[in-house]
Amino acid sequence: MLANNNLKICRTLIRRDVKFHPVKYVLLSCAAMLAAALYTFVFLLGTSVEDAYLLNYQYSYGSTSHILYMGLTEKQADTLAGNSNIKSTVRLSTIGRLSDPVIGKRSIKLAVTDRAYARTVLSVPTVGTLPRKNGEIALDEFTMDSLGVPHEIGSPVSIDWTDPKGEAHTTAFTLCGWWASPANFSEACAWITKEEANMLLPDYDEEAAANVTLGVKLHQPKKLEEQAEQLLLQQGVTGCTYTTNLAYQDARTEMAEQQARPYYMPAFLVVLCGYLMVYSIVHAAADKEHLFYAELKSLGMTPRQIRQMLMEQGILVSLLGTVPGWLIGFILHYFITSRVIIGMEENPALYFLSWQPFGAALLCTAATVLLAYLLPSFRLSSKTPAEMTGNAYARFSKRTHKWKGRTTLTQLAFRTLGKNRWRSLLSVISLLLAVLLLNSVWIRYISVKEDLYLSSTFPWDYSLCDGSAYLSQQQYNEKNEGITEETVEELKKRPEVVSVSVLKSHEIPMTAPKELIERITAFYDQPYDETQTLRETQKAFPEWLDGLEKLEETGMYTGLVIGMDGVYLNYMQEYSPFTSGSLDEKSFASGKFVLVGGAYHEGLSSPIEGEEAELMGQKFTVMGSVMHDETYLRGTESLEAAFNIAYILPMKAFDQLFPGQAYRQLAINIDKEQQKEFEAYLDEYELGMNRGVGVVRRSEYQENFRMARLNLVLPDLVIGLVLAGIALMNFINMLVIKTVSRKGEFAVYESLGMTRTQLRTLLLLEGIFHAGLMLVILIPVTILFDRFLMPKVVEAVGSWSMVYTCSFLPLWIFTAILVVLAVVVPMFCLHFLTKGSLTERMRQEE
Repeated sequence: MLANNNLKICRTLIRRDVKFHPVKYVLLSCAAMLAAALYTFVFLLGTSVEDAYLLNYQYSYGSTSHILYMGLTEKQADTLAGNSNIKSTVRLSTIGRLSDPVIGKRSIKLAVTDRAYARTVLSVPTVGTLPRKNGEIALDEFTMDSLGVPHEIGSPVSIDWTDPKGEAHTTAFTLCGWWASPANFSEACAWITKEEANMLLPDYDEEAAANVTLGVKLHQPKKLEEQAEQLLLQQGVTGCTYTTNLAYQDARTEMAEQQARPYYMPAFLVVLCGYLMVYSIVHAAADKEHLFYAELKSLGMTPRQIRQMLMEQGILVSLLGTVPGWLIGFILHYFITSRVIIGMEENPALYFLSWQPFGAALLCTAATVLLAYLLPSFRLSSKTPAEMTGNAYARFSKRTHKWKGRTTLTQLAFRTLGKNRWRSLLSVISLLLAVLLLNSVWIRYISVKEDLYLSSTFPWDYSLCDGSAYLSQQQYNEKNEGITEETVEELKKRPEVVSVSVLKSHEIPMTAPKELIERITAFYDQPYDETQTLRETQKAFPEWLDGLEKLEETGMYTGLVIGMDGVYLNYMQEYSPFTSGSLDEKSFASGKFVLVGGAYHEGLSSPIEGEEAELMGQKFTVMGSVMHDETYLRGTESLEAAFNIAYILPMKAFDQLFPGQAYRQLAINIDKEQQKEFEAYLDEYELGMNRGVGVVRRSEYQENFRMARLNLVLPDLVIGLVLAGIALMNFINMLVIKTVSRKGEFAVYESLGMTRTQLRTLLLLEGIFHAGLMLVILIPVTILFDRFLMPKVVEAVGSWSMVYTCSFLPLWIFTAILVVLAVVVPMFCLHFLTKGSLTERMRQEE
């Protein structure tokens, strides 16, 4: 028996189908394009979010290398680098560490310049260059600000450093470059030339010197801890330490995947709705298709050939829609992802761009389209031509309607609501889900109040602080003069400024009387809970414990004298409860009294009301003691002041004790209507300053708030917009199919005397009835949902910055869109359906 294996006929039939039904393929390509665009956007956004979390872990680790081996000799580094599992290595040679007290707990290596290593630790100068001559040095901005180095190439830099043997050195350098990096919060490098290193420490590069750090990148990073150990064992290297990159730890990778998962979830919705959308277009005239396939089978076409034809049609549609879908998806990704991932100089849409999301979008689009094409083929393959023909004609007969008497356009239009009920039901359900979800997103979005957030998290509009106190890890350098008196006076004269509050601080050694020592000792020995005392809660802070022990043994401690006025004093009153006494602002301003800040815990841990405190030889009466909330202070104190007692004075009294002491920070409130002008002034100020000054803007907090508010609802918003787009496409598709499939019917109406105006009126009424059917369900359900369910949803979020706010904006937008589509789509279709004579249109239908 001869088998029919001719598959070329399938391509011939496809070409003819495209030629005779171009509108269908345009619609199918648009549906595939929409699905491809959504797949592309979802996958690009998801991978970018995941990669951003991994990049953040790399910043925390401080290097892009998979493993860092420390304390190696050159020979050991060469041995390790020779392992076949290692893809690439970079090296760092250090001659010591910076030891200036103002560096605090940050670890700064004095290292030989190596550009390749500098790239892996994000420490390449963005201003100036790496050192090229002896005596040059390149530093990160945080270190420069801590040391009080001006931001000018050629500035003198005095470095205190300790070599590996523990010997202290002081060396003068000239600044040749600097950079700011999120990887340098806790560790950084100070770059010098190799020749300079040889002069400072001649034996640093000896064969036995274990001062090499080797950064390793593996071909296949998996379990880095195990791999790091295996490399040492395989190469026989001992006596060194290593750390592994946080971004490649299993727990971190799983956490990044978990954070990105909500952004991938809309893909499942695209699969379902994309399938239904393509399926409804492909099988718009299912009965006629069944007759067509029955004819093909009767002519000898096999089920395999039918499946082949359908598969090739699906591939064609997928290819036509994928390329423009890629472009649309990338455009969405470009403009939206930068609003999701913030804090990067580069656009994250470009920084994290890779080919994998585009490949995944192509495969998913093809799978969705092929699924819609091929599923019905399995049912058709089991039927004979006679069965297919009989079923089709049986359905035709069921649709016949008997009308007695005359009918009107309204009756004709109303009758179409009963046709293709499943498509109408699909449109109603998808539109309802989209409206409810978007309304939920919108209400949660507008219920988060910016004014409540700003008033709680940022008590003043703007803040300027000395560069050495910008980060919480930085130790404030009292010798810095970043904020000058001229700056303060200029700010006070600005028309946008309502108030400028200033704060200064100075550490002094003090001696506690016996009574105070006993009081503080008893305070910290009291139980915190059933398991530990207050003292034991601080065991993770050895410097603080050393300070307390020093007080108990010698009576010596560090007093932190703070001068403040304006909103700083108001903040302290609001957030630092009094443990003794109270504030009399008039008496306090006289300069004879002092407020004392102790531990933020109930009880007395400092001098109390009525006692005397001697500061720099001058005696003050304690007006009151407070549980000192130090969160308003920028930066940290010196290690010697880890345990301290705060003495708070008015600015006039502080300046008398410490004349010439520079400002630590400023708090500025402005007229909110003139925020734009003040921001422009700050831009000019930052460009003109040559010393480190940290500027915290109201606009930054507003931007952070808006990003946080957007991210709160973004996964649901993406799903809602995807569902809305597909729901509207389904609604359009329903109107198009109900119009296009009746081309012959309209020709018959016209042959019986119906005018073009009446035909347009008929289609207009049909569109309005369909939109009305949708809105009759959408409006009452959405109103009930917003009125009764959403208040509970907002309350369940439990955010202090949320106040339920009712709004139906998405509903009204959908209403307007549905009405416009209900009018425009049928009229647009009619324009193409009425081309040609009545005879031609009726013959084509036959």
